[in-house]
Amino acid sequence: MKRMLAQSLLALALVTNMTAASAVQSQETQASTGKMPFIDPVTLRGTLGESQIQATLRNKAEKEEGIEGEYVILGKPQQVLLAGELDGDDFFLEESENGKDVSGQWTGKLVGDIISGEWQSADGKLTKPFTVRMMRGDDKIGTASTSRSSGPSKQQ
Repeated sequence: MKRMLAQSLLALALVTNMTAASAVQSQETQASTGKMPFIDPVTLRGTLGESQIQATLRNKAEKEEGIEGEYVILGKPQQVLLAGELDGDDFFLEESENGKDVSGQWTGKLVGDIISGEWQSADGKLTKPFTVRMMRGDDKIGTASTSRSSGPSKQQ
């Protein structure tokens, strides 16, 4: 009886290890081919039309449900919510200014650490180009110190 229990536990351990190894290999393959959105939250900076923006994107709690985040137009207090997906290089997000209604859509392409494309208002009457770049740790520090010295407009 003890021998059968030990064999069952050993078989279960082997299956669990094989499943975990397969999941890690699948994650590595997805990450290397660009199919996995974001392993960690990422900060992006760039332009939306003429406006400077900063966005944060991360996987939803259930990764297969896509990505989510928020962005701000620099110098303005309103945070706009984002939700959508990154499928290979194709990027699609919907935004909501009030947390309920769609106020715009973002469609674009991910190339390296840059996402660029077009933003469109919910009614389709207004479009703007956008380009954002994923920030690295040293970029964030340099940019933060630069923005602090930008003058009185930040204090209003």
